[in-house]
Amino acid sequence: MSSKSEKSKHDLIQAEIFAACNDLGFHATQEHKGKGWRTDVFAVKDSKKFAFEIQISPQSLKKTLERQDKYLRDGVVGCWLFEKSPSKLSDERPDLPLFHVTEQINPFSVSLSGRKELCIHDFLEQFISGNIKFCNVVRTTPEQKVKLVFYEMECWKCKAMNHLYYIETNFRSACNAVIHSYETLWCSDKNVHRPEIIALAREFVETEQGKNLKLGEIKRRFSKTVQDSYLSFGCYKCDSIFGDWYVMEAELEAGYGYGQVATIERSVKLDENIELSIPHWCYPGESPFCDAS
Repeated sequence: MSSKSEKSKHDLIQAEIFAACNDLGFHATQEHKGKGWRTDVFAVKDSKKFAFEIQISPQSLKKTLERQDKYLRDGVVGCWLFEKSPSKLSDERPDLPLFHVTEQINPFSVSLSGRKELCIHDFLEQFISGNIKFCNVVRTTPEQKVKLVFYEMECWKCKAMNHLYYIETNFRSACNAVIHSYETLWCSDKNVHRPEIIALAREFVETEQGKNLKLGEIKRRFSKTVQDSYLSFGCYKCDSIFGDWYVMEAELEAGYGYGQVATIERSVKLDENIELSIPHWCYPGESPFCDAS
């Protein structure tokens, strides 16, 4: 018998999957043959049938889908563990449960496109149990951890030194997907202007640590540049609008450390969740799936 060091990566992963399936109460076989197909590990329990494929060497998307179709035809749930995704697979898709196997823990783990990482045993348990499913949307959880960065900005009109802020952290879903909401200049629905974020910033300004910050009122102001009004930062002293273009430039500089004066990290409850159309295999743990109503 070969020692562990002599076994290939494929064989080691296959052995882990085989052992885990049996441990989870399934009858598992290796190198199982079906009608026109052969799978690395075949697991059966009652009416549930799973085919687990380990793909260390490159395989095209076309070939993968052709093989997957045979499993679908025979009522088998195909699950693919790739070391590197097929080059033409740009988005996750509901007809192809494809995940990434990495050599990090126990000694291998499965990554859900970087959102979550589980050891092979735990991944199989969650996948087989239906706790990993395909969702077409991502949705923020009600509670988010945010980091606000306060920075200096001089008023263009009265020259008073003001302090603005931006959100350094990303909002995330229960399955840990990063949610980049689409924001444009001169709009009123930016995350920094959400009422709960404004309240968090105001609360900090009232503390001993933030008492020297000069944060003007955030409200709708008319902009001559766009000939319209929108929610904006403004001067605490003269109430002049800080145009989005100049705020963006100041924020970019602050991102490199210029003019930063304070940071805070807090948990905040969102008044409204953000939902974006991002197809993905969702594993939220104890929380609801992203597409839960």
